[in-house]
Amino acid sequence: MKNVYFVQVGFGFDGSVYLPYAVGTLIANCRRYPEITKEYAFPDIIFCREKLADAMKKLRDPYMVAFSCSVWNIEYNKALAQRIRAAYPDCLIVFGGHNTGTDSQLLEHEKYIDILLFGEGEEAFAELLRRLPENDLRSVPSIAFRENDKAVCTPKRAPGKLNDLPSPYLTGVFDRLFEEYPQMDFLSVLETNRGCPYACAYCDWVNEKNMRFFPMEKVKAEIVWLAEHKVAYCFCGDSNFGMFPRDLEIAAFLVETKKKYGYPEVFRPCYEKNSADRVFEICSLLNSVQMDKGATLAYQTLSPEALRNIGRSNLTMEHFSDLLRRYNEAQIPTYSELILGLPGETYESFCRGICRLLENGQHNSLSVYHCEMLPNAAMADPAYIKKHGIQIIRVAFNHIHSAPKKDEEVKEYSYLVRSTATMSPDDWVRANLFSVCVQCFHSLGFLRAFAIWLHEAQIVDYYAFYTGLLRYLLDSDGMLGELWRDFRRRYADSLGGEWNYYNPRFGDVTWFFEEGAFLECIDRQDEAYALLTPYLRRYPIPDDVFGELLRYQRLVLRKPGDDVCEDVFAWDFPLFFDKAKKCEHPVPEKRSIRLRIEPHVRAKDLRQYAKEIVWFGRRRGLSVYHRDEQIVTGADS
Repeated sequence: MKNVYFVQVGFGFDGSVYLPYAVGTLIANCRRYPEITKEYAFPDIIFCREKLADAMKKLRDPYMVAFSCSVWNIEYNKALAQRIRAAYPDCLIVFGGHNTGTDSQLLEHEKYIDILLFGEGEEAFAELLRRLPENDLRSVPSIAFRENDKAVCTPKRAPGKLNDLPSPYLTGVFDRLFEEYPQMDFLSVLETNRGCPYACAYCDWVNEKNMRFFPMEKVKAEIVWLAEHKVAYCFCGDSNFGMFPRDLEIAAFLVETKKKYGYPEVFRPCYEKNSADRVFEICSLLNSVQMDKGATLAYQTLSPEALRNIGRSNLTMEHFSDLLRRYNEAQIPTYSELILGLPGETYESFCRGICRLLENGQHNSLSVYHCEMLPNAAMADPAYIKKHGIQIIRVAFNHIHSAPKKDEEVKEYSYLVRSTATMSPDDWVRANLFSVCVQCFHSLGFLRAFAIWLHEAQIVDYYAFYTGLLRYLLDSDGMLGELWRDFRRRYADSLGGEWNYYNPRFGDVTWFFEEGAFLECIDRQDEAYALLTPYLRRYPIPDDVFGELLRYQRLVLRKPGDDVCEDVFAWDFPLFFDKAKKCEHPVPEKRSIRLRIEPHVRAKDLRQYAKEIVWFGRRRGLSVYHRDEQIVTGADS
């Protein structure tokens, strides 16, 4: 028997790690062919990012080692493959996955790699194992290999139907992992379909526009398997969950399964943006059992030019506002996402785009990501790069929400868009700082009440408020000024790529800058608000309102160690801010009320708060008390 090993390593998430789903699908498919199981054995999967020497110890007389390559493990795979080549010169090295590219370039650069496999791998990999004994590689579709020291690429085969592909869960591929690692908290991936009808230039999620579906009975059986194995977190591998009527049936079955078994605790889909009614129904179902972090109302960019350049269209702002009101009334959290660095975007269009989302009611959660150059994306085409004046930088891979990697054996890298024909490197730095400022003080909520009040009173709009706040912070003394000047230095030193924040008081975990800054503010509230008050006092807020507004702002922030608490106000702030979130342009009502906070979610200390409120709860907007946790009565009651 010839031993075939698989490598799909991922970073740990606070004691959790993903099951190696991609290579699991290859193994499950190979096992259904007697001619393959007669010839080959599959003794082990290397799935934890362990020391290279420890990974090498798991190999016994390897005939082949097959690597699943993604942006977070490609360099580790290269380093391990080179060690394998040195120790086992005759072992075949196969690379597949997103980071193999679309041609033979990786094969030509990395001489220790023998074969590249492109696209979906189940059938191509099985065919490769069948043809190897006769050395008939030209008959294998969708691969690249060497022949007479020259790279040969075989014709690429279009992906086939999914009806017959077996499940790695149901066929027992992962059973041994649960037996060998009983202490491991496994995370999972669930696919219900493959394909994507859209063609966003920055994305390489799938390379097939035609939609194909896994049988419903298989999907439901996998959900039950995850529940029976107590897998708490399930990421949905569909590109547009909610696009099809059957997705509603899947969501209902997930809810039914959680009610029966208690698992999966969380199902994390990426929602389709144009199926508003169906997605709303799905979100309602999942949120009824706290199974989803919230509904995605993604934009990526609000710049018309950038949208044209990336081949994407957005919801209208009117539709966006209507959806927000609908979700708010149903008490379903929403979040929006933007990408910084898309071609055609300017500093002004990007920052004003953020503020347009606030103006149209997105106060719950906003996330900004860097535009990353992915090898299989249309944006990676040299002609596209030249046309849009794109400058790419290689930076250290920032794996947020994992332990710091200062002593890591192998470094991973990201390839990010630092500037384009419409955004200079300096503007890119400024845009980053603006987005961090808005996410910390508005989305996470530390100054949200003041920003909304000033906007609704038509004293200052969001763009001017946060532009002024950022300028104030960069010129300030104290911990806030030090934080933002450090962020500016690290963004300006782009090649360093150290764009995460670490403070052991918040756990042995790295954070996005806005999360780290918010946690510092929460940990040192009195100091933070004292530093911010001179800026807030620049605006004409009457004294009798200012003090009460500050007390309200502090009261509605969820904090470590919080329990039931209350305060009396001369203004009906809860009604005012509830109407503001619905874009009803409220007028403040001077009416004495008693506001009582009855937390549904509590964090006993700062570390638990950081993990469960800021990390796990960010998209649900847990850093600010939700409406159903705020009990309003008359001041005398």
